[in-house]
Amino acid sequence: MRRISIFIGMFLDALAIYLALYISALIKFKWGIFPGVSPISTQIIIYGSLVSIVYWWVIFALTGAYRLHWDRSWADEIRMVFKPVVAGFVILSLFAFLITPRASIGRWIFFVYFTLINFLVYSARCSSRLLERRFAKKQLLRRNVLVIGLGKSAKELEDYLAVNPSMGYNVIGFINPPHPVTHPAIVQKPLGEVADITRLAKQHNITDLLITIASNFHDDILSLLLPAVQSGIRVKLVPDLFDVVAGHVHNTQILGQPLMELVPDRLSFWEKLVKSTGDYVISLMVIVLGLPLWIIVSLFIVIDSKGSVFYRQKRTGEGGRVYRIFKFRSMVANAEKGTGAVWAGKDDARVTRFGKIIRKTRIDEVPQFLNVLSGDMAVVGPRPERPEIIEELRTVYPFYDKRLTVKPGITGWAQVNLEYDTTLEDVSRKLTHDFQYIENQSLFLDLEILARTVLVVLTGKGAH
Repeated sequence: MRRISIFIGMFLDALAIYLALYISALIKFKWGIFPGVSPISTQIIIYGSLVSIVYWWVIFALTGAYRLHWDRSWADEIRMVFKPVVAGFVILSLFAFLITPRASIGRWIFFVYFTLINFLVYSARCSSRLLERRFAKKQLLRRNVLVIGLGKSAKELEDYLAVNPSMGYNVIGFINPPHPVTHPAIVQKPLGEVADITRLAKQHNITDLLITIASNFHDDILSLLLPAVQSGIRVKLVPDLFDVVAGHVHNTQILGQPLMELVPDRLSFWEKLVKSTGDYVISLMVIVLGLPLWIIVSLFIVIDSKGSVFYRQKRTGEGGRVYRIFKFRSMVANAEKGTGAVWAGKDDARVTRFGKIIRKTRIDEVPQFLNVLSGDMAVVGPRPERPEIIEELRTVYPFYDKRLTVKPGITGWAQVNLEYDTTLEDVSRKLTHDFQYIENQSLFLDLEILARTVLVVLTGKGAH
């Protein structure tokens, strides 16, 4: 039924998209409203309208439109239509300019098409959402959820969802909160502990995690994020005044109910799209344009000490996923053979003569642009750590997993402000900067970090 509902939504969108361009073309080329416009055949209008369906399907799919959103408010629905349409029109305008710089679409017909597609697609979305909610009320569409907490808030949430079946939430069970509840309001036996979330998510096909514990237990809430991210679960909570004021939650209620969605990152879809596109463009430029320099660097590494040019090492990325990072080798071969995973010291004897140069200028990090192209990393983000070190850090910093809610980067806010971390105290300072970056992500902040990184590479001053 989920696939059928999504297909219905796409079909209604297709109908709206087709009518928007078809009517706009009729107004411009057939109805004689605009004098001096050469008419075109109805067949061409039909073909053009059909082709536009594919284009707008891609645009809307990239925004996550073709997922079940029956629990969204009407205001959210407007946003989910308007923003992609604006972006789609910008892309169309740029494409038209690149093909024919002197081409003029016409301001009035541009406005008519823009208005029609917004109105018709929004109408289609409203129809599909009403249909989805009807299916949910008849229990044909359900979302399996786990509720974190056993107190009064958990009971009130359970009662609310029970009398609002159109929400489509199916409460599978309750999870013991990290801190014990003095007077539990839930009488049924909990399904497990927080550590069991990943297992229960797979076992019961959980889609949402509903948190009812108080927000003053910040570490507890943060500890729930990574298991949810790893399992692809949406995290929502019953907010209090602190959450709203501090901006820890998405600012739109869901159908008026007291659930609000946690947003681990601060970038909008389009900012993410620009950031991802920029990552690929920058990576390709650095690798291709700098190829002669990278060949010279490789030769110096081989001449300076025995061993391979590149160094591969396991690192933990977004959602706790482990991957292998690429670096130019800056230490002697088998540097950790007798010590295991350890932090590099400030004047580490294992660093080679040429390794000191490429570490100071950050050139040793260049091969990680390959990791960016493979999707494991971003150009800007918190630096990735090794799995063994992360396990150690988790025992000291219970909130460390929040750092794993975004893609790691080649350079970051901590890297342009601090030196290499060699102690736990250094790690604490670096975590503070990483969390500052996560909570204040923006394209402008990324540009500032990139500019400061370039300064480090070119001058060696302020290299950290």
